[in-house]
Amino acid sequence: MASIMDIGLLDYFVPVFIFIFIFAILFALLEKVKVFGENKGLNALISFAIAFLFVLTPDLLGVVKIMTPWFTILFVFVIMIVLLFMFVGVKEGDITEAFTEKGMVWIIVIVCLIIMIYALTQVYGAQIQNITVDGNTTADASSPTMTSQVGKILFHPRVLGMLLLLLIAAQAVRFLAGHAK
Repeated sequence: MASIMDIGLLDYFVPVFIFIFIFAILFALLEKVKVFGENKGLNALISFAIAFLFVLTPDLLGVVKIMTPWFTILFVFVIMIVLLFMFVGVKEGDITEAFTEKGMVWIIVIVCLIIMIYALTQVYGAQIQNITVDGNTTADASSPTMTSQVGKILFHPRVLGMLLLLLIAAQAVRFLAGHAK
C-alpha cells in the first residue's frame, strides 16, 4: 500500500526533477553570462535541449543524482558558517570580503571538484576498470589489447600520483608568481 512516507515513489519522478533542475541552472547561467545575447527564447531552447539530453542519458542522470545531495550539504554548511559568524557579531561586509578572497574561492572550487570526481567515479568506475583490465577471454590471452595497455599506463597509481604532484606544483608556482607583483 502506498503511503506519504514511501520515498520510493519519488524514484519515478527523478528524471522530471533532474530535467527541471538542469533547465533552471542552465537557463540562469545563460541569462547571467549572456553568451547568446539577451534572447531569452534562445537561452530557454538551449537549456531545454541540454536538460532533455541529460534525461535521455542514464549515466548523466546517475551523476546528477549523486552530486546533488553533496552540493546541497555543501550549500547548507556554508550558510551555517555564515550564520555562525553573523551570530557572533561579524559584519556582512567582512564575511563577503572573506568569501571573495582567492584562497576561499579555491577551497570551494576544490571541494566542488572532489564532489564531481566522486560522482564520476561512482557512475563510470566500472567502465574505467574495464579499460585497465584485459578483455581477452579466448585462449590467446597472451596479446593484450591496445586499449587495456593504455588504460593500465594512464590509471597506474604512480602516473596518477605524478599528475597530482604536477598539479599541486603548478598551483604553488601560480600562487607564488601572483604574489610577486
